[in-house]
Amino acid sequence: MKKIFLFAAAAMVSLSSCVQSEEVYTGSLNEMGFKSAITRGIIQTNDDMTYPIAVTAVWDDAKDGNFTSYFENGKFVYDDGTSLWKGEPARYWPTSGDMQFLAVSPYPVNSDLVPSYKTNGEIEKFVWGGTNAIDNNIKDQHDVIFSDLLSVEAPQTAAQPLLFHHAYAQLNVTFKKTDSAAAVVVKSVAVQGVNLSGVLTVTPAAGAKSTAEWQSGLTVSRYFLPESATGVEDGTLDATLEAATPFAPQPVLVIPSAQTKIVIKYTIDGHEHIYTHTLSGNWEMGHKYTYNYTINVNEIIFDCTVEDWIPVDGGSITI
Repeated sequence: MKKIFLFAAAAMVSLSSCVQSEEVYTGSLNEMGFKSAITRGIIQTNDDMTYPIAVTAVWDDAKDGNFTSYFENGKFVYDDGTSLWKGEPARYWPTSGDMQFLAVSPYPVNSDLVPSYKTNGEIEKFVWGGTNAIDNNIKDQHDVIFSDLLSVEAPQTAAQPLLFHHAYAQLNVTFKKTDSAAAVVVKSVAVQGVNLSGVLTVTPAAGAKSTAEWQSGLTVSRYFLPESATGVEDGTLDATLEAATPFAPQPVLVIPSAQTKIVIKYTIDGHEHIYTHTLSGNWEMGHKYTYNYTINVNEIIFDCTVEDWIPVDGGSITI
């Protein structure tokens, strides 16, 4: 799992009282930023991690176990110059106290993200998509990730680890043929009856991994798309298979559930075939499943023999 780091960059400022007083406080203003937190796409490696982040923070200024909201769903975006995720607008550390952070990614645009709090003000959970569901039935699916709860003392000037987890299951398929001169073409591949939209509830735990649970919407069938696809219905692959090098279309992200079926349409020398693979077990959150298919091309060959002649006595005829 990728670790996202919280970094504080110090800048000296002077703060003076607004009332008539001779007291002047001089301290440091520490900007909050996140190091290495996609444009739309699936996070396969840490280098893919370029989504904006939504962060909620609470603050216990007196360190008495009573927290208040510091900011809610703060947007942090990547800055190429510093390789940090910086607040938009900038967010700054308080000069003392205890803090908690909980984050998700990507930053919600069309779906709502609603934090709720315990009686002492600590972050209780996130409900993501309660009014407008998270809809990932789009051409370029995006990863949905959620963090563990980060509890730290303020202010911080050293990097702070923030660990994220995948909320979906990822499905991959590969295809090749057995060694043959036959032309084998995969026309399309679809997974049936999967959930691609729903509501995600993230529940943090102090010193432990956050848990997440989906409330799913309607099931749909989803094509494994080629890179050239123009939409979710553009599932034509027309991939000519080789024996040595597997072909793989784009992965599919699904909400964890019972596994369903994968339907493969292909041709051998122009003759169409359909194969339905009924799967078993469950797709689990954060797991990547790869189904490797080999199309066995059995050439039709005849071994011909001719039975010996059976002699029949036609009689003796004299003409």
